[in-house]
Amino acid sequence: MKKIFTLVTVVLCAMSANAQDVYNAIVDGKLASEFAAVAGESGGVANNTVNGQSVVVMNAGKATVTGVGGTTPANDTEIGGAAQQIVPGAPVEGRENTYYIESVGAWNDVNWGMKNQGDIDFWYVTGTGNPYVEMYALQNSKDGELIEGSYKADYVYYEPDGSLGMPITGLYYKFTATAKGAFKVKVWANKGNRKTFVVNAKDMKAQPLYASGYINGVNDADGKKRLLTVQEVDSVHHVYIYDAYDKMVKANEENPGTYTEEQLAEKKAECDAMAVERQYVIGNGNQNFWGWLTFDIEAGEEYWVFQHSSQIGFGGFEFHEGKTAEELISGIEGAYVYTTNFSTYEDDETGERMTWKGEKIVGAGQFTSTEEEGAIFGDYFQNVSGPSPRSNYCLLPEDVLAHSGKTHELTIAFWVSAEGFTPDQYTYAPMFTAYAQQNNPNTWPMMALQSRGPIQVNNAGWCDFLGAQHVNGKVNIYNANSWEAGDAAYNFVNNWLEDQKWHYYTAVFTDTNVKVFLDGVVKNEWNIDGVTEGQIVSGLFTNGADLKYVCLGGNQAWDWGDNDAPFRFARLMIKNTKMSAGEIKAQMLADFPGYEEYQSGTGIMGVNVTKTTTNGAIYNLAGQKVNDTYKGIIIKDGKKMINK
Repeated sequence: MKKIFTLVTVVLCAMSANAQDVYNAIVDGKLASEFAAVAGESGGVANNTVNGQSVVVMNAGKATVTGVGGTTPANDTEIGGAAQQIVPGAPVEGRENTYYIESVGAWNDVNWGMKNQGDIDFWYVTGTGNPYVEMYALQNSKDGELIEGSYKADYVYYEPDGSLGMPITGLYYKFTATAKGAFKVKVWANKGNRKTFVVNAKDMKAQPLYASGYINGVNDADGKKRLLTVQEVDSVHHVYIYDAYDKMVKANEENPGTYTEEQLAEKKAECDAMAVERQYVIGNGNQNFWGWLTFDIEAGEEYWVFQHSSQIGFGGFEFHEGKTAEELISGIEGAYVYTTNFSTYEDDETGERMTWKGEKIVGAGQFTSTEEEGAIFGDYFQNVSGPSPRSNYCLLPEDVLAHSGKTHELTIAFWVSAEGFTPDQYTYAPMFTAYAQQNNPNTWPMMALQSRGPIQVNNAGWCDFLGAQHVNGKVNIYNANSWEAGDAAYNFVNNWLEDQKWHYYTAVFTDTNVKVFLDGVVKNEWNIDGVTEGQIVSGLFTNGADLKYVCLGGNQAWDWGDNDAPFRFARLMIKNTKMSAGEIKAQMLADFPGYEEYQSGTGIMGVNVTKTTTNGAIYNLAGQKVNDTYKGIIIKDGKKMINK
């Protein structure tokens, strides 16, 4: 007889504006009554040793969620040893040395526990056992020989098309509602790259879901965990799917015949198959994911949520009657902010250095990480200038310019340095470009940010950003060539990158105004009517999603012979809101606490500040801690003295 714990209670909590039903698995830092009753006094263990199953029912009005905690047979301590607990039945046709299970002598206990995810107070409960759709007894072998009377469990996993059926054991959750609507479910996953499914039990097929939240190791520039939107979670693990295929295509372009058409087609098909699977991935590598799954539900139908070969933690849910998942995502997402500090990790499978946000190197540039004393940015992207143009850049996630359609505002900001290069090596090199596709020269849609000061937008209407629209009547041009001298449309200014120091570049767009800030100060500004050709920026918003090939540091698509931008780039940020001068200055201070001293003329890299009046930490002019052996400007009793 099956031994199942079933507890039912009604929990009515404070609701958000659109949420009809809300349930929290953790209340005031303690397990909700349903889970606490299952856990009992056994330290969170359900102690179901007959069938390894524990059931918790959570009813919050029109929505009901049933958590099923199933287990797997206890592991043998020794093949064929005393712990052997699986008794085989009849053989399974077509599967060698495999039998139906007649009985299991011992199960791993089900566990409902309480955990806290680090510094963000994300509470959830967990059960045990992977969700298997079939389970058999497989005869053990050793050194190629079958062991008499020795068996272990053999499992079959769920397939998204439903062809293999639904889980019969392991951990899963069942969602139902008396009305049509959408669920937003709080979850935790130990390994985000394990496929996560929302399955309609009627046809047993997986359906679309949206994931937003946190991925271990993905932080903002200040080191705090980054709350990722649905689009950001999606981009973190999607960029590299076609990487191997792209490399093969490029190799053929450089050396025709390196790969045959059949080899390319085979690799393309392989990548396409991966792209189909990616819709079920909610994290990155073997990193933890904690956040929310949002999905649609029909009235009276049952939907199961589970992972392919792991367990998923549960923190609670909201049910929104009459809403769709897309509507909830729109409300949940809020402002879009993409940031990256170009920090990397080593891929478990390939050993390749990869960034957490999915950026990747094209050409000879590199992601650089340094722990040198006094280094301003520990991680940055270092690009190169050649030898071939349109070959060296950092490719960004394809959706970073796709989020301004509602706000009609856009901010692009980053730190940049030309250290090690002369002005003639980057005169016309664009710092930031975006196109519909690779190798799409001199056409629209496109946009570009030039280190020389101008901006270009050519996307469902174009904007020339001429002197006529400039607030000062002339466009400030940095790093000009001699042939441009005397042009009435330009005001020629000393090259801002020539000092080889770090500078902060910001471009801010609206429908009728565009500004370029250098180190937090407006250097170019245009007022445009947004209607006349030559004065249209709105296409950047309405058709921004078409700009999928987004490059940092590369003259990627134009068929001109100008070098790629050989700059260092750090702390890139893209927002679908406009930043004010005050907000830009605040961001500069957050990124680089000592930038004002650094830019003042005395704050040259290599000159360090020490202090002799206290025993506290010592800082250089960049705001980083240094040791007490550094020499430079000594601050004592309010006076500055040079110590050589």
